[in-house]
Amino acid sequence: MAYRADAIGALYSSQDAWFGAAESVLGADVDQWADLGLDAGVSFEKKLGRGTFVSELSGVYSSTSGDDSSGSTVGLTDTSALTLEQAHVGWKAEDLFDGIEKDTLSITVGRQSYNIGTGLLINDGGADGAENGGWYLGLRTAFAESLVASLDSERWLVEAFRLENRPRYGGTQGEAYGANVEYKLAERTRVGATLLPADSNVPGEAKLDAVSARAEWQRSGSPLGVAGEYADERSSQIAATGYYVEIRSFLNGSDVPFVSYRYAHFDGDDAATPKDERFREIAYGFSDWGAWYQGEITGQYALGLGNLVSHRVRFTAQVGESTLNVLYYKLALDEPASFGVMSEDWGDEVDFTIDWQATDKLLVTGVIGALFPGDAAQQYAGGSANWLHAMAYVKYSF
Repeated sequence: MAYRADAIGALYSSQDAWFGAAESVLGADVDQWADLGLDAGVSFEKKLGRGTFVSELSGVYSSTSGDDSSGSTVGLTDTSALTLEQAHVGWKAEDLFDGIEKDTLSITVGRQSYNIGTGLLINDGGADGAENGGWYLGLRTAFAESLVASLDSERWLVEAFRLENRPRYGGTQGEAYGANVEYKLAERTRVGATLLPADSNVPGEAKLDAVSARAEWQRSGSPLGVAGEYADERSSQIAATGYYVEIRSFLNGSDVPFVSYRYAHFDGDDAATPKDERFREIAYGFSDWGAWYQGEITGQYALGLGNLVSHRVRFTAQVGESTLNVLYYKLALDEPASFGVMSEDWGDEVDFTIDWQATDKLLVTGVIGALFPGDAAQQYAGGSANWLHAMAYVKYSF
């Protein structure tokens, strides 16, 4: 039996949030707020037949003091909650099949976290913010009443799944099921595809059929690599696409690109057509800086993926026990009219992040960001000031 616990505290400060028009956009001053969080759990394993019985049980507490820039806590008096997080059982076994190198078969049922690829379609099944508090902390990721069956090997990953999300109070619980396949040629060379029928369970909204294909390639010894993903979403009412292409440059021996450029395009709705082209964020989430919250200001507080086009340049450097990132975004709206504005130009954002692993148990993260509004942002918010943002984040693992 193993125990774990993470205690987290974060302070945030924004100057001229929503371009100086936070009062008119959100109805409140959102210049300063704070989060507290605790994620604690226990896991258990026991030999069972040719494999191992596994289980995990955990809970999450989070609380927000003040109103965050997403506006989710505005008008609420109670913004803290203790909720069940992981609660699943399963079975796994290794080397069951002759002719498959390093195979692991696993089946898990219950509340559990699950991720596909970079998290573009599936990563986060929980809901933070509002009455739960902890919007930025994002501690609630487990899907409810889920089942995941997986066969992983040296070359192949084959998965089948059924998932239900966990909405905030008053939200609608959606569900999805499907399959994911990945073929690994090398550590940084792989291809994958996902089939994902999803039902939002919103009255009047048709079931969605989503498919995606992704690839990552880097030749052995080469400092250059490329990656990308294409997703298509279809129903009787919806016809949307989203994709990204990324070029990466690695230093010798580094697992993280020193510099990368990414172009990402997610459709907005064209009012001149009978179908809705806005890309749906099914259960996307954070797997790395800028994926898939595009910008520490824009992605975290202002815009989702749908109707967003971006150019991103990222520089990463390792200095001792610290990792430094500089991220620049050029952001635009695909269909500005569907956002109620005339211009495509959302603006430019620059973010500086540092992750300092002070000890094995203590992580300190700092963020400084600036969003310089374009005409679209100014037209939407009614303000023109530069939105500045800072965060200090501390996590201690027991």
